[in-house]
Amino acid sequence: MKKVFLASICLTIITLNSFSQKDLQNCYHNINSDDFNLLIETKEFILIDVRLTREFRKERLYNARLATSSETLIPILKNQDKNTFVLVYCEEGGRSKIASQIICNELGFKNVYNLKGGIKNWKTKAYPVDYSRIIAKQY
Repeated sequence: MKKVFLASICLTIITLNSFSQKDLQNCYHNINSDDFNLLIETKEFILIDVRLTREFRKERLYNARLATSSETLIPILKNQDKNTFVLVYCEEGGRSKIASQIICNELGFKNVYNLKGGIKNWKTKAYPVDYSRIIAKQY
């Protein structure tokens, strides 16, 4: 009886986990640099950099807003329409995947796009990067 009970609990956990993984994968889009640039050129958007402050100060995509944590991310998007295009990037694409999940799952945004390969990939494609140094906290 205990084995049947434990097996049913394990099956339930696995099933719930697989559903939540599907939801997470479907809630935002991983796109390459070419498609990311196309969105920048053709849509109204909010661009969010989720790297560390020191990385952001050194270089960033033009018009990016820095969000180093969920506490700094939420105020950026707080009063925005949930259909706004939200473009997210980091150094290589890992942190921005997590931020993208938060933006669509927890904040309810519908058009969330993660830059595959991050700013590293963006630079290899020779897309524009803002290298101006930020000296004071201006973001």
